[in-house]
Amino acid sequence: MTDVTGLPGFSRVFAADRLTVGLALPLDGPDPWRAAELVQRAERSGFAAVWARDIPLSVETFGDDGQEYDPFMYLTWLAAQTGSIALGTAAVVLPLAHPLLLAKRAAGLDLMSRGRFILGLASGDRPEEFRAFGLDKGDRGEIFRENLSVLDKAWEYPRGELHPISWSRGRVGGAEVVPKPTAGRVPRLMVGSCLQSMEFNVAHGDGWLTYHRSLPEQKIMVDRWRATARELGVGFRPFGESLWLDVLEDPDAPAQGRDFGYRLGRNALLELLDSQRRMGINHVSVNLRHGRRPVEEVMDELGEYVIPEFPVSVPPTA
Repeated sequence: MTDVTGLPGFSRVFAADRLTVGLALPLDGPDPWRAAELVQRAERSGFAAVWARDIPLSVETFGDDGQEYDPFMYLTWLAAQTGSIALGTAAVVLPLAHPLLLAKRAAGLDLMSRGRFILGLASGDRPEEFRAFGLDKGDRGEIFRENLSVLDKAWEYPRGELHPISWSRGRVGGAEVVPKPTAGRVPRLMVGSCLQSMEFNVAHGDGWLTYHRSLPEQKIMVDRWRATARELGVGFRPFGESLWLDVLEDPDAPAQGRDFGYRLGRNALLELLDSQRRMGINHVSVNLRHGRRPVEEVMDELGEYVIPEFPVSVPPTA
């Protein structure tokens, strides 16, 4: 695959032997003006990235609509309001996306953000969405692979070189997807398992963003990921984790496990992040939305006491 690790967004978030901290969107409801203010605050505080979710439909049984807005529209708005923070999807449900339209939208955001966009991809898990899109949820692993192949082919050749693309649900000839991405393709992360083997995800992704696990369990996953990358000879492939946090006012409050994360004070958080860094985790996407305190208050505390210990990776000078 074309090397995209030097792009501003990817290189800000990921570097070997380092850990950075990002934020899951929405930070405080779906309002885009409020979101812009908070993401600007996050950028000033030194957070590495913000991550938007792709939730096509509001499903009653799930009770979580993410930022509500289409992630590409939302992140394009945030790109216009910021200058350095990385902007990612965590994640686009690839089996539900038309691969040619996805190629166009992702390349457009890559260009309009000046290389700050990171495309996170997932296989999806909401049965109602697959039914609504006329797909069998049981086929999503196969559709994921096929759509990923089409996405790659849409970016494979320079503008003006027309090559036919055929797949089970479409064919294009005498036409191409424009614009083309900054570096020939957009950096991408596999989010969750994507219903693929680890070998596939290492070979076809620029990194992995997975779910929170206990430290011993996650260490096993990090080691497997690194070993697979070595076996395939692909070089550095970063490892990231999503983490729900309820940061308490008492800085010395001990960590208590909760769904998908912890309730804790900032000193316990510092210890946790240091343990994650030492085991080989490169990025943690923090979800603050379900905490007890105002999000600005928590962001400011993390920006003052936590982020300086885990600074962003400095993009290489052009």
